[in-house]
Amino acid sequence: MTSTDMTSADEPSSGAAQHPGPAPTAAPDQTERVILQAAGEEGLTGCPCDLIVVADSTGELTSAALDSLAEQPEARVWSWSASRAETSALAERFASAVGAGRLVLAAGADPLPLEEFAAEADAHLVLARLPKSLAGLEDLARRLARFAGQGGREDLTLVAGGRVKHMTRSQNEVLAGSFTEVRASRGVGKSRALIASGPRPEALAPEPIAGAVTVSVHGQPRELALRGSGGVFGGSRADAGSLLLLEALDRALVEGEISAERAVDLGSGNGLLTAHLAAALPEAEVLGSDDDAEAVASTRATLEASGLSREGVRVSWDESLSQVADSSVDLVVLNPPFHDGTVVDATLVHGLLDSAARVLRPGGQLWFVHNSHLRYRAELEARVGAVQQRARDRRFTVLSAVR
Repeated sequence: MTSTDMTSADEPSSGAAQHPGPAPTAAPDQTERVILQAAGEEGLTGCPCDLIVVADSTGELTSAALDSLAEQPEARVWSWSASRAETSALAERFASAVGAGRLVLAAGADPLPLEEFAAEADAHLVLARLPKSLAGLEDLARRLARFAGQGGREDLTLVAGGRVKHMTRSQNEVLAGSFTEVRASRGVGKSRALIASGPRPEALAPEPIAGAVTVSVHGQPRELALRGSGGVFGGSRADAGSLLLLEALDRALVEGEISAERAVDLGSGNGLLTAHLAAALPEAEVLGSDDDAEAVASTRATLEASGLSREGVRVSWDESLSQVADSSVDLVVLNPPFHDGTVVDATLVHGLLDSAARVLRPGGQLWFVHNSHLRYRAELEARVGAVQQRARDRRFTVLSAVR
């Protein structure tokens, strides 16, 4: 099979969507093209075996993989994404392939780790975009080496592409920790792929990075353990925005401004805010919720390491609180993303604000931290209710809104 068997002759799309959708006429972008071209040039796509696709944010790698296996009815595409939203969009776009058993997606309430999800795949090739962080890339490489070792797939090869301006020599070094050979492909436009083969049997197992932070809980210092899996935001560190929010929130708790039987951390990340809620509201139901499987794993690990796992404290893999009933929550805390890749996108938070407004009871409160140079007071007031500024420094602003 040549490289053109898995690529399109159409021009690349102007930009990848944040999440894939039912867009059957879309074409691979430059990064997807270089991934597919490299796989073909390496002769990796000719065997009648399964293919694994990782973190397919547009659906184009999954589409090309399905096309490449069209004449191999026994072969399947295993497409794994840490994002619940991306997984749902893939299921919608490729519903017929899922129904026919040609495409396997991560299903269920809880996200499976990649190596467990693909354990039954007869695959020797993995297609992926390069993760944004070195920690995310290291986690992916270790999971694939683990998958290869458990299934006797010594010939497993990873083809991962990215934009050249975001690629560094350190990525090669990270991959070399889990693979014996790492090389670069020819470029396509301003994109290039790294090809890693020969998974090392001695590669380290994936594990969260450990950290700790001391915060104020009802005015008293308390150390919380932090755990960061893969490329989760913040890793195992406490980010400055969350700390400013917690400082202001704890003052309000001490002063009796907040009474909550049900509290939610929307976009839980490494679990810092969820852990604080669990510690500060010991009688309340607490939910940490995130679209990202790595964040879900990190939050759970943070709660466990901090001694805060208990009945009534849960973590869900969910998109924008879709599993939470309307008007059922007293308190929502939110430290949202403001970047789509490397670009600031102030609109990313709008849907999250609407989700928070939907689940809050009348009189419930949203506590929200944002970059101080962005202006969100009017948005918060329009979507939720009356707003107060609770804290502000050079970098961040904390607002609260009453539903």
